[in-house]
Amino acid sequence: MEKDKEELWQAGDIAGKILAVHRCTGLEMVLLDRLGELRGITPGFPMEKLSLLRLKRQALLQNDFRPFEGGTVLSLVQNSQPWGWLATESVQARMEKATWLLFWELGQQLAFLLWHEQELQVMVRQHREQFLYDILYHNFSSSEEVVQLGKTWNMRLDRPHHVVVVEFDRPLQGDKRDLLLAELDKEWMRVLSMRFVQPMLMLLRMQLVILFPDDSTPPRSQGDVAKIMAESMADIKGAFPTIPPFSVGIGRLHYAVAEICRSFQEARQALSLGRFRQPENGITCYDDLGVLKLLSHIRAEELDDFAQEALGVLMNYDNVNGTELLKTLEIYFQENESLTQAAERLFIHANTLRNRLKKIESVLGVNLNQADVRVRFYVACQALRIVRHSM
Repeated sequence: MEKDKEELWQAGDIAGKILAVHRCTGLEMVLLDRLGELRGITPGFPMEKLSLLRLKRQALLQNDFRPFEGGTVLSLVQNSQPWGWLATESVQARMEKATWLLFWELGQQLAFLLWHEQELQVMVRQHREQFLYDILYHNFSSSEEVVQLGKTWNMRLDRPHHVVVVEFDRPLQGDKRDLLLAELDKEWMRVLSMRFVQPMLMLLRMQLVILFPDDSTPPRSQGDVAKIMAESMADIKGAFPTIPPFSVGIGRLHYAVAEICRSFQEARQALSLGRFRQPENGITCYDDLGVLKLLSHIRAEELDDFAQEALGVLMNYDNVNGTELLKTLEIYFQENESLTQAAERLFIHANTLRNRLKKIESVLGVNLNQADVRVRFYVACQALRIVRHSM
């Protein structure tokens, strides 16, 4: 037993330690980290049991090992934090005492290695993200110096870059927040690495910021990037169906490293204002914001005054008569004045929608066929959405 423990201690890495215990005990084992990534496996561990472990990771997170009866699962904990799971197809009750103790000791050492590995990664990432933070907020004086420093991180900052910001649409619980952000980070890196060379990701407060160079000729448009993001979002939700809803904002492509900060602010604005159109799972390009870009710079009180002046009569009519004419007008504009699409969203017939629009014209005393009138009430509806969001 002491000789086996000495061999385990002498093994320097995760794979070496697992194989050392495998040689001593014959146990077939697998190691998953806390994100469900495979970190080590012995040659004879059944693939169907590995698939089950990955499929039932939510049970593992809750220390519910009932789906894995017929085997043994150790939860690897270091500093009161879970770092992964070590599993074997052998049942603890049938193991010899020496085998169980060596398996348990392996779990303790692997927990420490996973924790220590994460600590080193955090240190490296902090330095890397501080560098990216300085780029995003233009905390530098020399673009040439930044480009040279970027090479040490394998970043090609002399190329034009797209900037994308991703954020969950709902507040996250404190105990789940860090893990969910790590999941989102991992999944975006996985799907984007298949589409771009060396995408750069960083967690900034509650947002995930993505930068990737554009080597294509001509460069990709915001629409092209939006399509890629939509495909990537579908991949992520397919691979991680329990992930909460999240939205994406895309800034304009700028060609100099000194202008990445501008694209970053545009992406954040697109993300925020895009929720006025689609509260969850939206993808918004800065160029598509239209009049919202201008309205977002006006004080909420002024926007409210304008909206009340234009739409107050319609609001009062709805309150008195129990109608939804304001909602009808808003959806009509949201659907680009398409009778068919707006009627579908309202679950009414197109002829019913026509009658409602005529009623709206009557209540407001206007003709919506006049361009200046439509613009006025379209802007008023947009202003009202911003006011509601800021309340």
